[in-house]
Amino acid sequence: MIRLVIAAALFLAAIGPLRAETLTLDYQAVMHVRASNATPILDNPDHLVGIAEFRGLAIFADGEIAVHRYDGWFDLVKGSGKFHGYALWTFEDGSELRAPYSGTAEATKDGGVAVRAAFEDFSGSGRFTEATGTGEFSGRRIDAIDKGGSAYLQGMLRITLP
Repeated sequence: MIRLVIAAALFLAAIGPLRAETLTLDYQAVMHVRASNATPILDNPDHLVGIAEFRGLAIFADGEIAVHRYDGWFDLVKGSGKFHGYALWTFEDGSELRAPYSGTAEATKDGGVAVRAAFEDFSGSGRFTEATGTGEFSGRRIDAIDKGGSAYLQGMLRITLP
């Protein structure tokens, strides 16, 4: 019995520790505002804080498509400022990825808004159970929130699976 235990220990030491798999998932997304509420700060119509719900589709480089959600809050002066929230990608097999994000928005001269944000602290379910990672997205909202808030984004997720 002792020989069997020693042999098993030597075998496990020889194959080394299990290695995590890191995936790089590039995607493009088209998003629209589902709901938004904003309040002027100290009666200044140029300074708004509020919450918004964006919904759309993320199309990954390998052709996979996920329903994509962003729910978060913003603090903007004349359309520029900071935003924070939570992202959710729901894949066709039911697997999910979730992550908080923080970013900046910058009003553009043509009435749009350029956005950039970073993700951290991923979690997941299904094939993404115990996922960790980071990522980012950038893009542009091309019409006003009260007109639908249509936006296009390019993103990249670095996901590590155990």
